[in-house]
Amino acid sequence: MTLRIGITARLLHEPPAGLGLPLKPLQFLESSMAHWIMAHRALALMVPFIDERAPFAMTPAPTEDIVDLLDGLVLQGGIDISPEAYGAEPLPGPWPHDPVRDRYELALLRAFIAAGKPVLGVCRGAQLLNVALGGTLVQDIPTQRPGAVVHQDLNRYDRLTHAVRFTAGSDLREIYGPGAHRVTSIHHQCVDRLGTGLAVEAVCPDDGVIEAIRLKGAGFGLGVQWHPEFHLTQRDQALGLLDSGPMMQSFLAAARHRARRLRGRARATPTPAAPQP
Repeated sequence: MTLRIGITARLLHEPPAGLGLPLKPLQFLESSMAHWIMAHRALALMVPFIDERAPFAMTPAPTEDIVDLLDGLVLQGGIDISPEAYGAEPLPGPWPHDPVRDRYELALLRAFIAAGKPVLGVCRGAQLLNVALGGTLVQDIPTQRPGAVVHQDLNRYDRLTHAVRFTAGSDLREIYGPGAHRVTSIHHQCVDRLGTGLAVEAVCPDDGVIEAIRLKGAGFGLGVQWHPEFHLTQRDQALGLLDSGPMMQSFLAAARHRARRLRGRARATPTPAAPQP
């Protein structure tokens, strides 16, 4: 069974000069994210955003139809989530956010959760999972959590790492075992108040910052604050970064199990008899 995994689009409302597309908003996904999924024999399909401000009339497919066509959803990293999404006032600071992307991704995420299909959030995606279920965010770790270790250094970008420790009884601990593990760190925001129905999967042992969350109960919903898609090369393994393979395999196993159940249910549904002439 070849799984179809949707990836939410990153939005670039004002592309920089030199791309050959002046004044044309762009939607894109990072190659490493697609490679992480496709390396495990699944299809990676970006789910385009429909611009709510488009000047022309449109009748887009219902979100439920998109969910029906896909076996799971991955939420990419990217720009900060707007504090308005969780009922907070923005702190002063040079941190851009994108309410348009927030609305687009939250609608998709909630539809997948309602359908019981697996979701995997990366960095911003983990924060979005928390916000979708009523949680809040720390808008800036250095400002609001003084004494925390450095979680973002744009000069080092994906070469900045720190330890995470998986909580007792967590799914990630079941996959990776106890002890501390090293991961990439490219975030200045994190989970604050935990959303309804979520559990903490991992924390940074040096400062207690929440680094992973999961949806409790049946179904698969996982958000990780680091970037597993940056842990793919031999160089990454030499640095001792957490192997991203088992996490993706766990997500795809849940997607495969759900897809087989749905397809089995469809086969068991009797076909209505044709009307008699």
